[in-house]
Amino acid sequence: MQPIPPTHAIVLSRETHPVPIIRAYQPGDEKGLIRLFATVFHQELSLAVWQWKYLRANEPPPMFVAEEDGEIVCHYGAIRQDLRWEGQSGVGWDSVDTMCHPRYQGRGLLRRTLAAFIQSYGEGQSLLIYGFPGERHRRLGERLLRYEPIVPVYKVRKEILRNPVPFPAGVVVLPKVPNEWDDHWRLLERRFGMIAKRDHGTLTWRYVRRPSKRYRLLSIPGIPALAVVGFESERAYFMEFLLEEGNTAAARVLLQAVESLCGAEGAETLEGWFPRFAWESGFLTGTGGFLGATADNYFECRLFEPGLRAAWLAEHFYYSLGDYDVF
Repeated sequence: MQPIPPTHAIVLSRETHPVPIIRAYQPGDEKGLIRLFATVFHQELSLAVWQWKYLRANEPPPMFVAEEDGEIVCHYGAIRQDLRWEGQSGVGWDSVDTMCHPRYQGRGLLRRTLAAFIQSYGEGQSLLIYGFPGERHRRLGERLLRYEPIVPVYKVRKEILRNPVPFPAGVVVLPKVPNEWDDHWRLLERRFGMIAKRDHGTLTWRYVRRPSKRYRLLSIPGIPALAVVGFESERAYFMEFLLEEGNTAAARVLLQAVESLCGAEGAETLEGWFPRFAWESGFLTGTGGFLGATADNYFECRLFEPGLRAAWLAEHFYYSLGDYDVF
């Protein structure tokens, strides 16, 4: 009889992957974040723009990442916005650059990364997170991140005449925000149920210090009136149009100056975002001759303040293209 061979256990090995870690921003993450941005969005994010967007205060950038094997594979970040809410001050987070590497999607990383952000910046510490995503990203945010759809973004648009209208007297084009703007802003901010602060410091950061964009600021000295226009090739973008509600005379003059400047710059169209309920929208689509339409973008948010309601925000949260970091 042949001896029975010894029994050998067969071990089936299975390839294992390290578990991504979720952590806050660390100095030096910029290169990995810029690489991830290019992979996800198929366009470049310069270091200068990243620094402008996230390094506004002497605080760590408000962002969390998922990292595996030293590579950043998921990111959730936001721009801090100081909000005025019916006479009170509060903090809101303008959601930007939400991204997950294609190889890591479907693994719950985005949900976990946002949860870490909310634990640090959300409940009990801020009023809301909000943003203006397009249709595809809106559905993702509602499904994964519990965003509420508030209202479609309302846009206004006008063709610019080939022969520029005369530039009116009384309006000036400035290289910076007017020195007296804070006094004007204290008057204007009372108009709005909720709005991100547009004081001198904020507007300087947004339009004077923003790399890779070209803006022109127009003002009527002595009164609270300011327009900001951005230019890209043959397109002009109406970033801000801030005046006292009902001051039609000033609005006419300021709009004429904007259109004259657009014509001189060779812009063929002028487009902006203003809520449908806002006085500016009524003026621009009426007296101003603009066409109004629903944009592809949506105003979305996740609420942390119990006193806030989506229906109220739809009729009281003021926004413009200046609240959208793309332009």
